[in-house]
Amino acid sequence: MTLRSYLYVPGNRPELFEKALNSRADGVIFDLEDAVDSDEKKTALQHVVDCLSDGEVSSTEPEIWVRVNNRPGLLEAELAAVGGLARLTGISLPKVESVGVLSRIDEMLPDRVDVLSLIESASGLTAVSEIAIHHRVHRLGLGEADLIADLKMSPGPDRVELMSSRVNLVVASAAAQIDKPVGPVFVDIGDEQSLERSSEQLRRLGFGGRSAVHPNQLEIINRVFTPSALEVEKAEYLVRSVAEKAELGMALFVDDQGKMVDEAVVRSARHVIDVANSIQRRERDTSG
Repeated sequence: MTLRSYLYVPGNRPELFEKALNSRADGVIFDLEDAVDSDEKKTALQHVVDCLSDGEVSSTEPEIWVRVNNRPGLLEAELAAVGGLARLTGISLPKVESVGVLSRIDEMLPDRVDVLSLIESASGLTAVSEIAIHHRVHRLGLGEADLIADLKMSPGPDRVELMSSRVNLVVASAAAQIDKPVGPVFVDIGDEQSLERSSEQLRRLGFGGRSAVHPNQLEIINRVFTPSALEVEKAEYLVRSVAEKAELGMALFVDDQGKMVDEAVVRSARHVIDVANSIQRRERDTSG
């Protein structure tokens, strides 16, 4: 099921855990990596383990993910600590640059645990097609801050310089038949207009959601990545129209607005309906 929003919460801030789990996020990512200093990583890991060990799996809470450290020693220790916890949905694996690390963690995780592979470097972009088809990968994510540094870029406010990198993730995901990729965080928490504008750009490119660094960003992200009532209505009309025309032996026709309709157009319409239905089911389940 495609999630629209993932809320990062630092693993060394246990006072924020409950608030994050009660937020409007579709998924919560307990962060053991960038948000936690080196000397606090063991403590942060214990906080996360304690949280995920407290209580049972509930359909009314967001999916729970943990971003681990992709570093020898730390990676193995963190996977051993959280991998078997029942409330864990998946692992967010940063700085994935080849399938080698995916093969290593495959042996350390139960089959039910998904992996969100974060592409954050030139090497990761080069290998993204191979990474996407690995059986462990549930979804790709884009870490643009690290990617910008690795590529020595100086992107403008609209991030148009990153367009090709973003499209690469969309293409790799579609080819591998996995969920649409997750967009990067938007760090200017107070700039709601730019958050909405950039989220709409990501959705048009083929992203299925994006990560958030503050609960206040969730309403905009969820709204942008949810098909509107008008979009669903148009999609349902197209599907009905095609069914009616098919009975008349017509595989291609022009609708009442003068637009050509064929199977490719209808496939997109069905996707809109599937996403809307999936979101409705999730919201119904999480509402209790």
